[in-house]
Formats: sequence, C-alpha cells, structure tokens
Amino acid sequence: MGRARPGAGPDENSRGGTGLRAAVLGPTYPIRGGISHYTTLMVRAMRDEHDVLFVSYMKQYPDFLFPGRSQNDDSSEPIETECLRLVSFFNPLSWIRAARLIADHEPDVLIVSWVNPALAIQFRCITGLVRRKSPRTRIVFWCHNVAQHERLPLNTALTGFAFEHADHFVVTCRDSEKNLKAMLPRSEVSVAYLPSLDVFAGGPSKSVRESHGIDDGDPVALYFGFVRPYKGLQHLIEAMPAALARVPDLHLLVVGEFWEGREACDEAVRGNGLSDRVTIVDRYVPNEEVAGYFESADLVVLPYVSATGSGIVQMAYAFGKPVLTTRVGSLPEVVDDGSTGILVEPGDPAAIASAISDFFESGRAPEFAANIAEASERFSWEAFIDEVEAIAGGGGAGHRGEPHVGGTTWMEP
Repeated sequence: MGRARPGAGPDENSRGGTGLRAAVLGPTYPIRGGISHYTTLMVRAMRDEHDVLFVSYMKQYPDFLFPGRSQNDDSSEPIETECLRLVSFFNPLSWIRAARLIADHEPDVLIVSWVNPALAIQFRCITGLVRRKSPRTRIVFWCHNVAQHERLPLNTALTGFAFEHADHFVVTCRDSEKNLKAMLPRSEVSVAYLPSLDVFAGGPSKSVRESHGIDDGDPVALYFGFVRPYKGLQHLIEAMPAALARVPDLHLLVVGEFWEGREACDEAVRGNGLSDRVTIVDRYVPNEEVAGYFESADLVVLPYVSATGSGIVQMAYAFGKPVLTTRVGSLPEVVDDGSTGILVEPGDPAAIASAISDFFESGRAPEFAANIAEASERFSWEAFIDEVEAIAGGGGAGHRGEPHVGGTTWMEP
C-alpha cells in the first residue's frame, strides 16, 4: 500500500487524504516500554493514509502502582509522534476533556491501547462519553494482554468494566482470543500479530562486546527485556552449565531492568560458577543502545514460563536474529520452530541447554537469518493496518458504520 516506514521520523508521514478518520488513545514517549513504542508506531503508520488524532497521557500511573524504577524513557533518540498529552490518572476532568476532543473529531474508529486494569475507570469513562457524543464511532480495544501476568483479585472485574463500550477487540495471539471469548462470549475479536520493531538504528556491536569483556569470536546468547518471574530467566541460568559443557566459549548477556529477583539471579550465577560467562546489565536500555546489544548477539533466548506475546521477538527479527523460546501464548504462532527460531517446553533447563548447544554447533545461523527475512511481510505494519481498516468498515472517506447498539457486556453468560 506504499506506506511510509513508521520509524523514519516523528511527523513526516502525510495526513488526511481519502482514508479513515481515526482516534487513538494510548501511551507514547516519554512513557517507556513496548506498548508505548507500538502505540506510537501504529499512529505513524496509520497517518500515512488516514487522519489520526492521537491522545496520550500527562501521567499514566501514580508511582506507587509502577513496579519499575521509572515510568519515563530517557532515550536521547525517542520514538515519538505528534500527540495531545491530556489524560492524567488522578484528574477525571482530563478524561472528560479527552473524550470530548475525540468525539469532536468524529472518528470512524477509536483505538484504545489497553494497558492495565488499573486504568479501567478512566477507559470506561472516556469510551462511554465518546459513545454518547459520537454513536457511529467503532470503539476498538487493542489488547497486548487480556489476562494480566499478576492474577490479582479485581483484575478480571476491572477489565470487563473497562471493556463495556467496546465494539471490537484486536489481540496478538490465539491464547488471548480464547481468554477474551471466555470473558465476553459474544465479542468480536481479530488476531493481528505484532509487527517487527525495525526502528532502532544500527549500533556499535563491537563496543558492546568490548565494554563487557566478550571476545569477538565468542558465541553470544542474549536475554533482553524487563526481568520478571514469568519470563523464566532462572531456567536459562540453570541451563548454562550444561550448555557450556558443549559450547565452552558461550557468553550470556542478560540485558534489562530487574523488577524483582536480582539477588536470586546473582546467587544462581555465583552458585553455578558462571561469573565469567554471564554478564548482567540491570537497567532500562535507551533506544540508541538497543541495536548494539542485538547486533552483538547470535541467538536471542526468551525462556518464558507464561506469556501472551513478546515484542522482543519482533525486535530480534528486525535484526535478523533467531529466537529460542517456549511453547506458551503466541510464541509458537510467530516463531517457526527450526526455521526462524527454536521452541522448547517452558520451565525445562535441560531442553534450553540442548537447544542452545545444538544451535551453535549446527552452523545454521545464516539459514535462520534468511528465513526471518522471508517471513518479514507477515509481520509488517501494512498487514496490521489492513486489519484495522477492515475492522473500521473499509476505510472509505466519510464512512460511517451503523450506530452502536448495545455492544458487549462483560457480565454476559
């Protein structure tokens, strides 16, 4: 469809034209993290052919609800685009103002980037007001996760409360579709896989290796992203001794901010005699440094115990790097076992060790990279936006669907 590459710059994509009128509500810079990146890049991609109003946050969470060190992205090369930063967690008047601006835009579709049940009340308020003032607007929730990783008592009720006015849902895997259908049996759901994150400029991989004392010829496995229990880093650490028995020069880079478990990880590294083979970079990596870590790696390892999807897979693919991961959530849907990556059962250090060793002994890295390049169209922004256009009703100028009648109700049997 000839769309501009969404990573080309903050505001260079053309606006308006004969496409949809759309509104997007979600996080963007300076809020950090993958959902913020993806929401921003979706807006950039849509603005190539559509008129998009982007509404974001002044303050997304109060600090006590955020388990990391900071909500802000301190990158010197931010991923951003033009937006209205209006919504504040503690200010319901900001929710009303945002809803009025969205409704006054008269969008064909409002896309709400679903983040967390903690924001349920403001989502319910905003979408309810938009429904009242602009009844023909289709309200679509883009859900990276339907069920949260932390199973807190009120999460399901709050999620259903937030979804009351939704006409349609976009999820990133079949597992999320199943979870959503269990909650809302009559809901309309589309599965759209996350596009590749190809927005990080090439980095100095040699300097990454040098700064961490890794020899140029050493094989490197990379764990990247926030460290949380469900991501299974402990199983990867446990796998390292067996992997090193077959690949003695193997080096593991663990790169990402620990939200918990750092002491246990350090103890496991010391206890297994891995101090000179495992490097831990315990911080949020700014955008300008991301490429250096991926370019320095041969294999990206994501030993998740549970997951719905992972933007890290799409970051790895953008650099042509195969992924070793587990058969959970959408990962088997986006990682072609033996072609673009390797799949093992979750929570199995022996299987992880064997897969790492087989990969480095086989010499198939160039074959994997070629397969990843061939699969790139499947994970393009063009494919994703085509799905959004179909949901919105075809995308013709001035198009309006039928007025909303009823919608979904989270308490439906």
